[in-house]
Amino acid sequence: MRYCLLAALLSVLAASTAGAEVLASVDEAVLTWEQLVAMVGGEENSRYLAVGSTAEAEEMLRSWVREELVVRAAQSDNLESRPEVANAINQAIRQILLEAYLGEMTADVSLSRLTVENYVTAWRESFLTDIHARHILLPDLAQAQAALARLQSGESFDVLAQELSICPSASQGGDLGWLSRGQAVLAFEEAAFSLSPGSTSGIVQTGMGYHIIKLLETRPRTPVPTDEQIFQLAGDELLMDAQETAIMAVLDSLETLHSVSVYPERLLERVGR
Repeated sequence: MRYCLLAALLSVLAASTAGAEVLASVDEAVLTWEQLVAMVGGEENSRYLAVGSTAEAEEMLRSWVREELVVRAAQSDNLESRPEVANAINQAIRQILLEAYLGEMTADVSLSRLTVENYVTAWRESFLTDIHARHILLPDLAQAQAALARLQSGESFDVLAQELSICPSASQGGDLGWLSRGQAVLAFEEAAFSLSPGSTSGIVQTGMGYHIIKLLETRPRTPVPTDEQIFQLAGDELLMDAQETAIMAVLDSLETLHSVSVYPERLLERVGR
């Protein structure tokens, strides 16, 4: 089995290797057990390294050697100075920092078992049902209010979705197909699963924008989830929602510390809309 160890990340793991056991080396670059564990995501993941023989161990280490050789050749050719390569490196660093920071900000978010049990009691039927729904997604509250007023005056939901919605489903009149609990964000699901077939929601805010939802039909969910599965689904949804709430609070706080400007009309002009 060929292992991709991403030798280029060694510079990120540049802790001292003095006294550490070396598993492989290329010139002055070395791979230690500690670095390998960090590369695969920690001690827990290192348990799943499929190295059961000397041959498999050698192939794994030679995979790192090959990647280190290629990275060194790329550096010798100064590929990092190419705009497209520099941009890709910058984007990778940004993504790593983003995930690390947000991970720290949500590390302490947790739920009690009682919280999940109470939620399941209140929403159990929704976990046993699938829904077929349409929605209109708009970027700001004023546009959503205007769209809702047009719907209330009798305009067609699917026609308005095609005209106004910024969701890719707009071309299908906002049709989202069949949905089960756990496939959308919590606020959307709670609004959608509370509707009766043929009815339309008010304005529902999520991290994506402002939704107006129409429930078309329902059917029993198959296969029927067990109580344990329902508990797990509910817990996952509630935890994700709590983490998103924590992240949004952090972002709001960070925005107050900086001068922020956005120019959506300039972007629209660039993309020709």
